Amino acid sequence: MRTAFTIIILFFLTVTSFGQLPKKAMIKMGQNPIVFLDSAETKMSALQTLNPFDISNIGIVKPKKAKKLLGDKGVDGAIYITTVTAAKNIYWKYFSSKSDEYKNLFSSPQADTPAQYVLNGEALSDSAAPGTLFLINDKTFKTINVIDKADGKYLMDNVISKRYIVVITTKRPKKLEKKKTTA
Repeated sequence: MRTAFTIIILFFLTVTSFGQLPKKAMIKMGQNPIVFLDSAETKMSALQTLNPFDISNIGIVKPKKAKKLLGDKGVDGAIYITTVTAAKNIYWKYFSSKSDEYKNLFSSPQADTPAQYVLNGEALSDSAAPGTLFLINDKTFKTINVIDKADGKYLMDNVISKRYIVVITTKRPKKLEKKKTTA
């Protein structure tokens, strides 16, 4: 069971580019961590039917912290998996609450296909956007601005081919390292 569990998690972590080294995280996990899929407790076997490309984010809570959060259920740690669909629903609801323009242009999470998201000056790929945007909350959020390129306000068509540009500014999380640039 432990071997199958390790292989499944290592595969998921590799595909989703989780920020922590998989081996390091797995060493500290117990034999039977509690698993949550889109915030609902599930069995490990449910993960076998999940397409890795449908995963937006994986969070691992080490046993000591999981026990504090979940009681005896968390004694072996916890794994939180968020699908792309759930992540899109989360950030769509959040941005809709922050911007009437966003809410009017994108009437559902699936309606944002003509939008290019730009977070703190960096354009996000369609595959990276859900995993990044759903983490934004009131502690980190600063501004959101929707630009319609049809209005002629944005002239970088060769860089961003989508009609709308959703520019989001957030505070930088304290524990996130800044990329080093070379001069």
